[in-house]
Amino acid sequence: MKKRTDLIDQLADLVVGSDEPRRLAERTLDVLISLNNGRSGAVFSREDDRMTLFASRGIDQHVLDAVETIWTRYRDSLSKGETFYVPERLADRRLDKKFAAERSGPTSLAIVPVFEGESLVALLYVDSLDPHFLTVADLERLKKFTRIVAKAVGDSSTHDERVQERAEAWENYLERTPVEDLEREKLLLLLNRNEWNIARVARLMGVTRRTIYLRLQRYNIPRERIRKSQLRPARA
Repeated sequence: MKKRTDLIDQLADLVVGSDEPRRLAERTLDVLISLNNGRSGAVFSREDDRMTLFASRGIDQHVLDAVETIWTRYRDSLSKGETFYVPERLADRRLDKKFAAERSGPTSLAIVPVFEGESLVALLYVDSLDPHFLTVADLERLKKFTRIVAKAVGDSSTHDERVQERAEAWENYLERTPVEDLEREKLLLLLNRNEWNIARVARLMGVTRRTIYLRLQRYNIPRERIRKSQLRPARA
């Protein structure tokens, strides 16, 4: 048992190495599903009093509806850190009748609250086609992974802000830069990448060689010559 616990701790530390929040959450779900013979999994982040899907692996609409219902009915107990475990879905009276009676879907499921300090920030969901797929020890080990989920959800806001800042910077650049300057930069980029092969650049841009020459004149770009030392010797 000690060896299994150590393995889980090592996997948890390995997963923390991811630098993309949603990918971190998805990799965590992959590990949990594999370790517990699961069917699907998901992370729901808390936004005000709603739970929004953050990352998932193999869930369906029935799961989304079930988690929403469970969150609405058992918010207080989840907010206190109590795990919601359903060992046999068809026999559990706490679930919505429609979900409980659905023949397809998971046989058992677990929802574990995820905290950042004292605040509930997310829910970790895992299910299985096997009844009673988690023991008491399994549930305790499952809670270990909530620290990774908390990291992913916490980092996502900062990550999204960085992405938004880069997007805004690019939009501002496009707004301030004249179209002629953008065309000039594109032409120079293609020319340098293609060793100033005018015919090749013309094909890439879908224009004639004469058009390239005219644009070189228009944008005052001096034509570069390839030195003879750079030319490849002709084949015999």
